[in-house]
Amino acid sequence: MAEAVVEIQDKPSLSITRFVCISDNHDNYDFVLPPGDILLHSGDFTHNGTEKEVLTFLNWLKTLTQYRLKIVIVGNHEWKRFYTKKRYKKLPPAIEQLKTDKSLISDYGIVYLQESFFQDPVTGWKFYGSGWLSEHCKDLKEIHQHWFSMPTDTDILLTHGPPNGILDKSMRGTSIGCKELFQSVTTSVKPKLHVFGHVHASYGQMENEDEFGRTVFINASICDSYFRTAHPPIVIDLSKDD
Repeated sequence: MAEAVVEIQDKPSLSITRFVCISDNHDNYDFVLPPGDILLHSGDFTHNGTEKEVLTFLNWLKTLTQYRLKIVIVGNHEWKRFYTKKRYKKLPPAIEQLKTDKSLISDYGIVYLQESFFQDPVTGWKFYGSGWLSEHCKDLKEIHQHWFSMPTDTDILLTHGPPNGILDKSMRGTSIGCKELFQSVTTSVKPKLHVFGHVHASYGQMENEDEFGRTVFINASICDSYFRTAHPPIVIDLSKDD
């Protein structure tokens, strides 16, 4: 069972928010969640995108009362069911609930983002989330427009896929992140934190102020490349004062 990695042990100020970052658990829940203020999940919470798996995830989120907010997006394992209705006359109820039920926010602090923006009324942090993957699109202009349409005042960015060259190497060592996403994040949006997953083999954290500016990048994949629970959640403390 994976144990949590905590970047900063003691929370020095009320202005600090502790984020717990996870992604790609693929219907596996045999990992330990550390305490924090806000849970961030960057998609692939199911293995097959089924109604049962989504409902399991939703019910699990409801039990996580140690977090004031749980902010989630989808990944490619949920993508077709969330982004298109071509194969389904009606979305499964659990998916529809996650997309439309506002009581999830008010009653459980669950915020689902799909090409959408959310500002935390308590801390003022501004979040943007997108489960869209460039690899599903062959139109370079559309890919560019998609990533450069993100709000430039975003503090915390959640995408499912990584930017090119940052924690994006597959098992074979190939960099598979999106170049347009990289350009948008490093030249336009410049968030304080960018959380993603998708590439299980590149779990970890990266920051380089000289090269990437202020952004901290986290690949929070819980599962390894064989879909085994292998990596702990990543915890990071951020201050809006910085």
